[in-house]
Amino acid sequence: MSCTPEPADAVQAAERVAEAMIQLWRQAHKEIAPEVSDQQMRTLLVLETGPRHLTSLAEQMGVGPSSATRLCDRLGQRGLLERVSAGRQVRIQLTPAGEKLLHATREHRRALLRQALATAGTDQTVLHDALDQLCVLFTALAPSCSNGP
Repeated sequence: MSCTPEPADAVQAAERVAEAMIQLWRQAHKEIAPEVSDQQMRTLLVLETGPRHLTSLAEQMGVGPSSATRLCDRLGQRGLLERVSAGRQVRIQLTPAGEKLLHATREHRRALLRQALATAGTDQTVLHDALDQLCVLFTALAPSCSNGP
């Protein structure tokens, strides 16, 4: 009898980890910025990598230009992003308040992670190695996520 888990068990375990991390992100997001929707938060995260033209932002978000415009309008009303004219072109970028909100959300999420990891009954080195291995595996599948929040 082998002690090695079947691949399906590893898939289920990885899925549970991913779901727990999503819930942790949402908890941090809702505790720091409950007035910002998930879609608006995604918009801020895309803009964190640099200013975008509206069409580029819409494509990256997987929404139509009118939806992207509405998202940007709402975020602009909250002072989290701004439109900057460059000749005939308009680029959308984070404001310092938008950057601060993302930073605060990320820091809160890290505090929640530290709290959870501090109570882990497992060897911290083993846990660290396992998380590093998961990160390498997932980054290989979705390289655009490697520098995520």
